[in-house]
Amino acid sequence: MTNNGRIPSRCWCGKRIVTYVSKTEENPYRRFFRCKIGSQRKKEQHLFKWVDEALLDEIERMHEQQSIMAEEIEDLRSSLKKTVEKVVIKHKKSEDVGLIGSILTILCLCSKFD
Repeated sequence: MTNNGRIPSRCWCGKRIVTYVSKTEENPYRRFFRCKIGSQRKKEQHLFKWVDEALLDEIERMHEQQSIMAEEIEDLRSSLKKTVEKVVIKHKKSEDVGLIGSILTILCLCSKFD
């Protein structure tokens, strides 16, 4: 029954998950995930999850991943900028204008994404 906050596709028993609609007074027409065995064997602990809660869990998980990726991109951008700055300083006194021009072009391109 582990789905790690994701939208489930299989129950712990290996059966595929089916989407049902609740017919109870407490949750009329509310959709939920359950395997066929779980709907037949009420005493066993098979997967049960409300669809709306599963979707919210998935959105939260994706938001966390997006935040991590944004931090990683910022770290890479900062590292690249430092590397380019070091190369520029190293070649600043040199007469290699072509290399410095290329490096400055890269810096300009990087700054467009800031």
